[in-house]
Amino acid sequence: MSALRQFTFRGLMTESERALWRTDSLPDYYRSPVCQLLDDGRHYRLWEVSHARLMQQVAHGAQPVGQALALRATCLSLIHRRGLLDYLRNHGVRGKVRERMFEAFYGPIDYRTAVLTEHRQFVLAASSGYCTDVLVGSIHDGEGARLIERYARLYRDYFEVFGHFVTAEMTEEADVASALKPIMLRRRTDVARLRGTILTPPRHGLLDRRRSHNFAAASA
Repeated sequence: MSALRQFTFRGLMTESERALWRTDSLPDYYRSPVCQLLDDGRHYRLWEVSHARLMQQVAHGAQPVGQALALRATCLSLIHRRGLLDYLRNHGVRGKVRERMFEAFYGPIDYRTAVLTEHRQFVLAASSGYCTDVLVGSIHDGEGARLIERYARLYRDYFEVFGHFVTAEMTEEADVASALKPIMLRRRTDVARLRGTILTPPRHGLLDRRRSHNFAAASA
């Protein structure tokens, strides 16, 4: 099992930018938002600023284990930020229901403004999400990559029920909302439990630290 690697802030940004520009390697899910980002200079500059903020937090992680956990946490937050638009697109939500979904998330705000804001956030979050996926592999956190992939599926399933629940409440379908609520709560609990597992220090990282400690003790 490979030992965890650690990157400087500059290294994290360089690796991220290289990943974005290798457009022939983009997975289908990320292809459209990343290409939109690369085709729009203003959005790219916004991404640079927002992604740099995320990578500064990762770079400050103590030792390789701390950096791996910071990357994992970043991946999860970016999955959350994509949840609403993923749901709306996957289920083809249109018209008044779509407007009311945005109102549920954004409150009393102009619908067009909310849509533009959500789309911009989605493009930024998807682009940074792809970069962090690549970085998790680059630091040799294979366990983290597997868990994050599982988390993305589990969160999508949870948000699907959540979206149906919110829609049922908005359309005053009390029986449907009542039936969906316990399912939604169970899935939310499953998501929270997996999140706790993901943010637990990697096993191989702990082994590396123990070996270093034992070596130091033997040398003393």
